[in-house]
Amino acid sequence: MNEITNHAELTVVKKLEGQYKKERFMMYGFYVLILVAFLLILNAMGLMLLALIVVPVYPFLLSKVIIPATFYLVDREEKMDISGGTLTLSTILGKKKQKILVKMKVSSFDAIVPYNDEYKAQCDAFQYDKRYEAVSTMSNPEIYCAYGTNDYEEKVICFFEVTNKALRVMKFLNKNTVVTEVSR
Repeated sequence: MNEITNHAELTVVKKLEGQYKKERFMMYGFYVLILVAFLLILNAMGLMLLALIVVPVYPFLLSKVIIPATFYLVDREEKMDISGGTLTLSTILGKKKQKILVKMKVSSFDAIVPYNDEYKAQCDAFQYDKRYEAVSTMSNPEIYCAYGTNDYEEKVICFFEVTNKALRVMKFLNKNTVVTEVSR
């Protein structure tokens, strides 16, 4: 396989559940809290008449200034990329800022298996130093688990969603450890 066919990538939108759901609703509460705090400050200063200007303008400020400046923190996508024999898992914040979670050679993994009933116990039994998740939701049936040792001698476990092409590339790069069964 040459470098062009030896590449696979998948980006998934993070689903609203668990801690992520909590963070998202806290951000909505923050937007309401800004308005309430501003109104309380105006009231304390005796300038409550300014509220007649602030309240109608707030939705405009919220949509054009406040949300674009803050919402990227809770607008997440997870990305899995295989290029040049390296698996890269990253989080994309607000469709702009990409934060790399882990970069490891596919050949350095001890196992790359589906995270389902048959292999779930094997993945859960692995003693790891670092855990990385690049999935829309952990309840997705097409999650794969890869574990091994990185360059810093840390035991790492990674969860990610895959496509058939990604599995073919991983199988090509590390044929002894990849179990293939995916419907995407």
